Amino acid sequence: MAQYDSSRHGTLAAQGAPAAPTCEHCHATHAEQADTVRTSPTFARNIPTLCGKCHLQGHKAAKRIAARDSPLVEHYEDSMHGKGLLQSGLTVTAACTSRHTAHGELPPTDPRSTVNPANVPSTCGKCHSGIEAQFRTSIHAAGVGKPNGDIPLPTCTDCHTSHTISRTDLANFRLRMLDQCGRCHRAEASSYFETVHGKVSRLGDLGAAKCYDCHGTHNILPPDDPRSTLSRQNIEQTCSQCHT
Repeated sequence: MAQYDSSRHGTLAAQGAPAAPTCEHCHATHAEQADTVRTSPTFARNIPTLCGKCHLQGHKAAKRIAARDSPLVEHYEDSMHGKGLLQSGLTVTAACTSRHTAHGELPPTDPRSTVNPANVPSTCGKCHSGIEAQFRTSIHAAGVGKPNGDIPLPTCTDCHTSHTISRTDLANFRLRMLDQCGRCHRAEASSYFETVHGKVSRLGDLGAAKCYDCHGTHNILPPDDPRSTLSRQNIEQTCSQCHT
């Protein structure tokens, strides 16, 4: 109860907000079932439907946060995580409670929140532990890199989004990442598009080198770091991925 009481749901309920969910909203009065039972509202495959009762676009929770009213649940259902859960039946994939917790939901602006930017790598790392380990040593990681002026260091959601996560092997992902990286690295993006790689990418060429083909993905390091894909020790191998 302490976790619920300090959560966003709990504080709203304490304030008497009519849209605030309480225990029975999720667990059903007199019909409680363990979350391992397929008919339970809290069974993994039923979580999007359960949360969607309030968080579907236009529903009470979405209306309460009108500035952010967007089809979050619909986006999740169409994402890689959502399709894995709902279409492939992979109950181990991420659902709403995997990111926001079951009883301790807090807004991203709260430092205690599992979706606060400082905590996102740990939250995603519960499943993607190997990637988190790589990211923690990269130039993007807190304590390693420095913000780009007023632009904070990126986390998982800055590149992959929060609810519309797609497969990285889809064609449009390669082109979309040019915009993603360019939001922070504006000068670099401008010079990139003056190169032959950038010019043919503008024309839709998927094979031309994109940002992460040269700099890496979760293991990005400055060129003067011997471990960097662009260090003097490694740059020949990096370029030879295309230029054999």
